[in-house]
Amino acid sequence: MKKVLFATTAFAGLAIAGVASAQGIALFGDARLGLGYNIQNDGSTWLGDNGETTDDLRAVSRVRFGVNMTGETDSGITFGATIRADNASGGQGGTDGQTAGDVFVSGSWGTLTYGDTNAADEQWVGDVPGDFSLTGLGDRDETSFISNGGHFGNDYAGAFAANPAARPTVRYDFDVAGFGISASTNRDLDDIVVGTGYTADFGGGSWTIGLGYNDFTGFTSTTGVVYNDGKQWSAGLKAEYENFSFGATYVNADMDSTVAGSGDPKFQSLLVGGSFGFDAFTLGAFYGNILKAEGTLLDSSGTAIDLSDVDGDDTFAVTGQYDLGGGATVNGGVGQDYNGDTVGDFGITMAF
Repeated sequence: MKKVLFATTAFAGLAIAGVASAQGIALFGDARLGLGYNIQNDGSTWLGDNGETTDDLRAVSRVRFGVNMTGETDSGITFGATIRADNASGGQGGTDGQTAGDVFVSGSWGTLTYGDTNAADEQWVGDVPGDFSLTGLGDRDETSFISNGGHFGNDYAGAFAANPAARPTVRYDFDVAGFGISASTNRDLDDIVVGTGYTADFGGGSWTIGLGYNDFTGFTSTTGVVYNDGKQWSAGLKAEYENFSFGATYVNADMDSTVAGSGDPKFQSLLVGGSFGFDAFTLGAFYGNILKAEGTLLDSSGTAIDLSDVDGDDTFAVTGQYDLGGGATVNGGVGQDYNGDTVGDFGITMAF
């Protein structure tokens, strides 16, 4: 039975009176070039024919551009959409729904967003600071939200959140006086995700606490692992000062057993990160640890995967950035993925 989240929700607020009175279209873009050590062009760990890293040094580069579109009705409701050119086919939707870009409408009643966007828990718990690398080094500073739908690198411990059924996402947000709450679901309206948070000034800086909950249905991950129904809880704490920021996130996922007698699969993970800036320099670092991983999952061939193999695995990186001005920065980082492989990159990023 579907756990339909949006029965009436904010759709009542979508009685948009009047026609659009103001519209705008703005292009944006970014590019990068440099070198990657054991890193592929997309930032994932390079694996040789034997499935293990070697001392691989290669050129990495890319260029992307997209468009932001905004407008406003005569009654004051704003609306808009964002899409990158390389994701244009995913923005069109097709039978799977909109898997790239996002579309929103917003008013005094809140904001409703569709498409390839954060679920409610990720919206408020988020990730940790500290990654100024050129390629992202597999984006291992990002919290493993099952609601995200993405895949972080190609090391197994990073595949916990590889849920292709999570997106497109439908999310409703409402903020007032530093307090916010969000609710979201997936295209099939059978996941229930909620998030909440509070931001306040303290000690000369801005502090934010966020909490998230995801009640999800079964899915097959992008790596072919079969997950049954389950729940994920998450929490995050962040602080930002003029030259310093830090953050920590924690997630706990508990799923129904997929193998008789194996026990319910579950994992817990912790991320911490921080950054410090001075003059044109910014330095950052992050650390992640699989605090607990137990139980058994099945891959698409029916082979059992013992999660305890990744229990205690960790990842870390030290990164830095130098601002050249005009939208160009020198970026680099070196670290270790969850498999214990050394990765690194160095080069120039450009924002247009």
